[in-house]
Amino acid sequence: MFVEDIKNDFYNSLLGNRVLLLVHYDVDAICTCKILQDLFKCDNISYTLVPVGGISELKTAYEENNEEIKYVVLVNCGGTIDLVDILQPEEDVVFFVLDSHKPTDICNVYSDGQVRVIYKDDEENIPNFNDIFREDEDEDDHEPEEELQGTERLEAVVQKRRERKAWEERRHTLMFNYTQFSYYGKPSGCVALELAVRASRCNTAALWAAAVACTAHSALHLRTNARCLLDAEPLHRYLATHSHAEGARVVVEKDLCIPLYRCWSVESALSHARCLAPVLRLHAASGPARLRQLLADMGFPLQQARQAYRSMDVELRHGLLSALESAAPRLRLPAPARAAFLLRRPHAHVLAALDTVLAVMALIEHDTIPKADGFQKALAALQITGENESLKFGIAAAKRSMEAVGRLSNGILSSKSLMLAGPFNYFIIQEGVSECWCVRGPLWLGEVARWVAGATGGSRPLLASAPLSATHCLLLGLPPRHDAEPRNLFGAAFEQAATKSSVSVSLDYVDTSVVVLPTSQRTQFLDALTALLA
Repeated sequence: MFVEDIKNDFYNSLLGNRVLLLVHYDVDAICTCKILQDLFKCDNISYTLVPVGGISELKTAYEENNEEIKYVVLVNCGGTIDLVDILQPEEDVVFFVLDSHKPTDICNVYSDGQVRVIYKDDEENIPNFNDIFREDEDEDDHEPEEELQGTERLEAVVQKRRERKAWEERRHTLMFNYTQFSYYGKPSGCVALELAVRASRCNTAALWAAAVACTAHSALHLRTNARCLLDAEPLHRYLATHSHAEGARVVVEKDLCIPLYRCWSVESALSHARCLAPVLRLHAASGPARLRQLLADMGFPLQQARQAYRSMDVELRHGLLSALESAAPRLRLPAPARAAFLLRRPHAHVLAALDTVLAVMALIEHDTIPKADGFQKALAALQITGENESLKFGIAAAKRSMEAVGRLSNGILSSKSLMLAGPFNYFIIQEGVSECWCVRGPLWLGEVARWVAGATGGSRPLLASAPLSATHCLLLGLPPRHDAEPRNLFGAAFEQAATKSSVSVSLDYVDTSVVVLPTSQRTQFLDALTALLA
């Protein structure tokens, strides 16, 4: 069932109770967790926080922490699966689900109250209850009325079975149409911000977390541009009316959509900008010359462009945005600037929400620290006051990861390793490649896929595979025109291909367009997928 009043029907139910908070490993979920943590601290709500990476971890986390727990809050996990069937909870346990992954499982939607979905997205075309569930599902073998005799009795049985078959076919069609695409709804961080406003707990920290969540959905192309603007509209409204008592303030300003340029050199930032590097064809032999031409058109000497941004000439630094906007059309580059969320603090450098998104991604999928520690560092990176060592660590890790993504993407394109398999393109990152450490998770593998798709036009579906361990690999699907229409067919296709090919595919990820399978069976699985989508 859906929660009608987010404050009274959700938040007030938690007051005075211990809560189990299960949070997925993604940027939006961490931003949402940050807002909820601050709310819980204000109202003395005791809670147990457990990060989860997949369905099996979700089940384990619940089994290990469900003693004396009556309320469970799930952030960006649990919405797309039948929670009651998988977790087998006691009847008095209530699950509150705040999940931007769609579509929502139909059993959660029509739960009698044990599962309560906090937000209903406008895009969800949920089938009616009577079209999916029947009260007489177990009555197929029941005899018709005793007063019917002979031929009439037989005709009644046949008619009943025909009606049942027609209903099942209609149900199958409705469920197929409802579940064939996986997609993302409104960022959970924006919903959590609305709760903070309703609870009179809205502060700059909550606004910043929601801004980072919105930026993540936009930067990773999880929503269309139009939807991202609609999602951010309440945030813009709250920013206009919020007073900044603590000094730090979140603003919306025109800014370059170039990652980490304030923390890097201009040349490095341009070289690793997914929106510009593929168009500049940096993977080609003439790519560096195009980049130098762009810098020359901007009026930036190489010596200045290769310095740290904060060490550049002040006039060049202040004119960077206008210079790049003027030079971009000459090389047919996309518009390099757009409205962006920035954090301005006294006696500190301006911080872009896009840079924070990349820092959080790098901490979640860091190659040397445990995942749970990376989760805690990612939460700490959202702090807006004091020296933020976690953010500095995350930005350094993000630069390293983006360098690896750039080398991998340019290597795939320059060596023509992008393969054609009938209905889709695919590339495979082999074990032993020096940058493998970067793409052992779906966040940065997705960045490589989007870079390659951008360089090839993005008109065809794309599969990306990378080694996960010595015996297994990760497989990620990207829909065609992912930047304009991010609905993904690969989730349903992976499930059907696994059934037809008899490959032992793990469908454990919350995002169904990401799967794990044995490396030795990857070719067999791709063949089955090709036949299915042809």
